[in-house]
Amino acid sequence: MAQTKASDLLNPEVLADIVAGKLPNAIRFAPYAKVDTTLEGTAGDTITRPAYGYVGPAEELQEGVPMDTSKLSVTTKTVTVKEAGKAIEVTEKAIITNVAGTMEEAGNQITMSIADKLDIDYLETLGTSLLSFNGTATTAQNIIDAIDVFGDEDEQEYVLFINPKDYTALYKSLVQGNTFLSQSQIAEMVGLKDIVKTNRLEQGTSFIQKVGAVEYVLKKRPNIEADHDILARTFVLAGNHYYTTNLFNENGVVKLEATV
Repeated sequence: MAQTKASDLLNPEVLADIVAGKLPNAIRFAPYAKVDTTLEGTAGDTITRPAYGYVGPAEELQEGVPMDTSKLSVTTKTVTVKEAGKAIEVTEKAIITNVAGTMEEAGNQITMSIADKLDIDYLETLGTSLLSFNGTATTAQNIIDAIDVFGDEDEQEYVLFINPKDYTALYKSLVQGNTFLSQSQIAEMVGLKDIVKTNRLEQGTSFIQKVGAVEYVLKKRPNIEADHDILARTFVLAGNHYYTTNLFNENGVVKLEATV
């Protein structure tokens, strides 16, 4: 009589597909980033990112007179690919007796773990910004003044990353009495596309980012491998992912923080 074994119920390739499919939606800050997958499958652990300088406005021309030429200037920045991973150990008994739940939960946990690491690195990348504003994002005036640091002439899409307690202070500064304002209404009032609350930022420190100023460079799709311990009768699932985060626009983020 045929036996159903744990190894029959564990398919690392299927799990890898599950993680790869869920990861983009699990990364909280991905909607505000430039996601680059063009380097997937290429060799090397360092990536060179170009930044082109503006050649200036067009010049008025005279009939029959040749145009002057301008040089295209470019600067480059090298970033190193990172590897993030998480391992989970499950028993054969757990797999066999809970076929529908155990492996799905393992895939979910690995997805959340990798996504969490990417979000941590995203905020660290925001911290490399060149622009700053002396003040906290707890008043509408400070946020508006911080946006002015960009010096943009045209309308842009900005996102505020803020500690929840700082957001509460901002909310209280805008709401009087029994008035209620949604988060999207507050964002619109101060010229933002969106507001993202995160406990990973310390209270008193916030960032305003132009949409697309930070990029996720995905080097290799998430991978899942399994190893069997015949004595302990357990499976170890290990998931890893190669990526990096990069400040694509060095003038695309303003850090808000009160300084003495």
